[in-house]
Amino acid sequence: MRKETLSTCIDHKGYNQNIIDSLDEGHMIKTLMEEHAHIVSMLDELTNISNQLKGTDIKNNKELFQGANHLILKIIGAEPHHQREERVLFPALEKLGITGPPQCMAMEHDIMRTMKHDLNQKLSFDDIMAVDIDEIKDLIEKLCDTLRNHIHKEDTILFPLALQSINNDSQWIDMRVQCDEIGYCCFCPKLTKNES
Repeated sequence: MRKETLSTCIDHKGYNQNIIDSLDEGHMIKTLMEEHAHIVSMLDELTNISNQLKGTDIKNNKELFQGANHLILKIIGAEPHHQREERVLFPALEKLGITGPPQCMAMEHDIMRTMKHDLNQKLSFDDIMAVDIDEIKDLIEKLCDTLRNHIHKEDTILFPLALQSINNDSQWIDMRVQCDEIGYCCFCPKLTKNES
């Protein structure tokens, strides 16, 4: 993706809400964007926890580590979200000749998977005295920044492109069925195919 394209896309919450509101309940893009909103709220919580970490307050840090790791596990639990994008949305776009954005997003998924699991491992140490607080804060900041930027690109570039490019309603219905088979995030339950 070209830099000028990314820099001209401004993520206005109203813009995202307009897209969400315009789509039918259970539409793949609507679900992905709603899950993004949940993920961003968890990133906000994680950032807040990071800001409270202090190298000298061991008891407080241990509680904060537990809270941060709980959030990281929920963010790791977003794997069905990534799988629906990688196995359903990206191939649909690639069949239309749109290859660059899906490939870029898939690479970022791999980078973020590594970051999430690395942070989970660091936060799981029993001996908090052996953990470098500044390193944890840095890992949290990098993960939150990377994931927020990724969500921004998907919400403002990839998803509008998909809605513009895939204009066959029956294809979106088929994609929804594939998504139902993959499943949904633990923090954002959705209708099952039997309820639609």
